[in-house]
Amino acid sequence: MLKLPKSYSSKHTSKLGKRNSHTMDIIRLFTLLTLASIIPGQLIRIPLGISGAITLTDVSVIVTVLAFTVHSLYSKRKIYLQKNIFYFFLIFIISALASTILALNTFSINEVTLGTFFLIRFIFYFLISVVALNVIKINEIESWLKAILVFGTIFTLIGLIQLLTFPDLRLLTIFGWDPHSTRLVSSLVDPNFTGGLLALFFTVSLSLYVFKKDAAYLLLSILFLASLILTFSRSAYLALTVATIVIGAFKSPRLIFAILLIFLVSLALISKSRERVVAGLTLDETARARIESWQNAYSIFSKNILFGVGFNTFRYVQIQAGAFSIDNPQGGHSGAGVDSSILFVAATTGIFGLGTFILFLISIFKTIFKGIENSYIKLITFTSIILLLVHSQFVNSLFFPQIMIIFWFLLGLNFVRDL
Repeated sequence: MLKLPKSYSSKHTSKLGKRNSHTMDIIRLFTLLTLASIIPGQLIRIPLGISGAITLTDVSVIVTVLAFTVHSLYSKRKIYLQKNIFYFFLIFIISALASTILALNTFSINEVTLGTFFLIRFIFYFLISVVALNVIKINEIESWLKAILVFGTIFTLIGLIQLLTFPDLRLLTIFGWDPHSTRLVSSLVDPNFTGGLLALFFTVSLSLYVFKKDAAYLLLSILFLASLILTFSRSAYLALTVATIVIGAFKSPRLIFAILLIFLVSLALISKSRERVVAGLTLDETARARIESWQNAYSIFSKNILFGVGFNTFRYVQIQAGAFSIDNPQGGHSGAGVDSSILFVAATTGIFGLGTFILFLISIFKTIFKGIENSYIKLITFTSIILLLVHSQFVNSLFFPQIMIIFWFLLGLNFVRDL
C-alpha cells in the first residue's frame, strides 16, 4: 500500500479540518437565519393549494436540515441522536404515515399527497433538534438563547407597532385571516399563536434570570409579559401562568409569586383583559366555537378510531361534512386544524397514532427532567413543553411552524456536547 509522507498527510488533514469547520459555520448561520425567520412569521407565504402555505420558516428549516445532512454524509461525520426520543419519534411518524396511506381509500391522491407534505414538514422541524445537538457547542448554549431573545424582542416590537398602527384586521378576512381587532398579533396575524410564542420567550428570559440574576433578562421577561397581555388571548394567559408556576416551583417561589401578582393585577386593571377572562368563564361565542371544534374532532376520531382520517386531511373531512360556511367553503387558514393538538392527532392518526405521540412526549419529559434544578436549558425546555401542552389544547400550537422551530431547537440544546 502506498503511504503518503507524514507532512503531506498532516497538511491534507488540516485542510480537510478547516473545510469541515467552514461548512459547519455555514450550517450554524443557516440555523441562526432559521430562528430569525420567526420575525416575518406568516407574512411571507407561498400558497399550497387549499391546504395552507409554505412560510419562510419552512424553507429555512428544510435548507438547514438538508445542508447538515449532505455535509454529514459527504464528510462521513457521525450524527449524534438522543436515541430514546428519536426512536419514539420514528414510531409516531410510521403510525402517522400508515394513517395517511390508508386515507387513499377516502381521498384523492392529490389530497393525500398534500397531507404527506405536512407530515414531512413536521419531520424536518423535529430534525432541527438533531442539527442543534450536532453543530452547537456546550459553551455556546447561552449565546444561542440570547439570539432567540433578540429575535423575540424584534418580533414583540413588531407586534406593538402593529397594535398602534394597524389594530383592526377585519380587512384581512378576504385573505383567509380571522377578523381580530385591537389585539397584538405581530407577524403571525393571530393573537393566540402570538401569545404562545411570547410565552416561550418569557420562559427563556425568566429561566435565565433565576439562574444568572442578570437584570436584562428580568426586563425582557416584563416586556414579553406585558405584550402577551395585549394579545388578549386566554390560552396564552393560561400558558404564561402555568410557565410561571413551573419555574417558581423549581427555582424561586417568591419571585414567581410577585410576577403572578403583577400579571393578575394587570388583567384586573385592563378592562378588555378582564372582559375576555369573564367571557371565557361564561362561554362566550369564541369559547362555544372552540368547544364545537373539540366535539367535531372527537366525533371524527370516534368514527375512525383505529387509524384516523390521515395526517392533515382534516380540512377535506370537514369540507365533505359541510362544516364550513357558504362564504368560506374551505375554512380559511384555520380550516385544516383543530383547536387542540391532541385531538388533531387523535382524529388524523387514530388511537395508534395518538398512543405513539403520547409515548413520544413522555420520552421527552423523562429525558430532560433529570437535573432540572441545576440546568437552565433543562428548566426552559421542561417548562416550554408543559406550557405548550396547556396552550395546544385551545389552538393547534404543537404543529404551528414558528412555535415548532423554537421548541425543537430548545430541545436539541439539551443534548449538545463539547465538540
